[in-house]
Amino acid sequence: MMKKVEKFITDNEIFKHGDSVVLGVSGGADSTCLLYVLNDLKEKLDLKLLVVHVNHGIRGEEADRDAMHVKKMCEKLNVPFRLKEVNVPSISKKTGKSEEEAGRDARYAAFFEIAKEVNADKIAVAHNLNDNSETILFNLFRGTGIKGLMGIPVKREKIVRPLLCCTRKEIEEYLKTKGIEYQNDSTNSDTEYSRNKLRLDVIPYIKKNINEKVEYNIVNAANNLSEIYEYINSQADMTYKEYVIHDIIINEAEKLPAAILSEVIRKQIYKIAGKLKDITRVHVQSVKELLKMEVSKKIELPYNLVAIKKYEGVEITQVKETENHEPVPEQMLIKENKIYSVPNMEIMPEKADFDRENIEELLYTKWFDYDKIDRLVLRTRKPGDYIAIDDNGRTKKLKEYFINEKIPREERDKVLLLADGNSIVWVLGYRISAKYKVTKDTKNIIKISYDKEKKDDTQNK
Repeated sequence: MMKKVEKFITDNEIFKHGDSVVLGVSGGADSTCLLYVLNDLKEKLDLKLLVVHVNHGIRGEEADRDAMHVKKMCEKLNVPFRLKEVNVPSISKKTGKSEEEAGRDARYAAFFEIAKEVNADKIAVAHNLNDNSETILFNLFRGTGIKGLMGIPVKREKIVRPLLCCTRKEIEEYLKTKGIEYQNDSTNSDTEYSRNKLRLDVIPYIKKNINEKVEYNIVNAANNLSEIYEYINSQADMTYKEYVIHDIIINEAEKLPAAILSEVIRKQIYKIAGKLKDITRVHVQSVKELLKMEVSKKIELPYNLVAIKKYEGVEITQVKETENHEPVPEQMLIKENKIYSVPNMEIMPEKADFDRENIEELLYTKWFDYDKIDRLVLRTRKPGDYIAIDDNGRTKKLKEYFINEKIPREERDKVLLLADGNSIVWVLGYRISAKYKVTKDTKNIIKISYDKEKKDDTQNK
């Protein structure tokens, strides 16, 4: 395996001689292997290593055990060690992100912070071939374009992944042969995490029943797509200069091949917003359709972007949200299990024999898990509001939800909300949060109805 990794490093020009490298080491099999492999190669490649371990503040004594294990490994190998402690549950609560997402962001923030502090050239992380195949499937199932199907890049900014050529099995066999101990993270077997479901349930089923080389085939397909994307991207680069004039995607661009036009649109969005993470195929298709429409038609996009049809074509601009609005006075509905009387709202706990299996889909009457509600108020939106969009804990900023639902900008400050802090329980007339919905485990159910006909009365209180 050492030869395989060394060749992969050379072929992909991952390191230059003399590079100083921050290693993210959790203590698990992958990162432990990364530490030992790069330590064995450091003289040959002239690398200076520094290990960074991040304690997420989630697993208590188990996390402390991992930190101590990594520290002892570094002492044994005579590699400098740094411990970074972060409170991921607190970050998750403040940002509305799942703990999985908040933890990932905190790790990379720590790596970049220390890399900047010590002036490191690279940040090495331990993703392997299995991680890559799981990421590709995960993106496919969630919905993605070609770029999302290209998998985990070998290099991105300062981040490098020297083990991306190795399978999890190869890594574990390497550690076993060398007699190297590593720690097991208990959350890796928790199928509440979406990726673990893929790792523990979906891929093993495919390996057993369809093709045992599934990981290799997925990654090979991703590599083929990468080559295709590189060609499309190079063509789009040339085309962009011809079909985007003074920041307007001209009408003639409509005749471009679909794949090239999509990339031209994405490039223009990136130029204006500086990011593309929340830009989906639906958004790109909407801009394409706008090219065919009459002058003055417009659509709203994530990141406060507006695409407007002009005589020459489509202009994408970024606008500031207006804060000059009169919010609806906040009205208390529930506090410490006490229910308050509010005009236009009817709140009623359901009886124990309520049929939770056949809850009606009504626009202005919803049922909620009463035990998950701490403090419920009726109000309009505030900065920092978010809503849980699925059972895996993924959330979306309320502003982005409004954009995706095509709620006009001028109407967003009028939409009534039931909120528990910044966690939105119900966007009245639209959806409820996945966090508060009734499940088979719900013990106490509460029914809330809103009288839409008296909406003006509510908003004038």
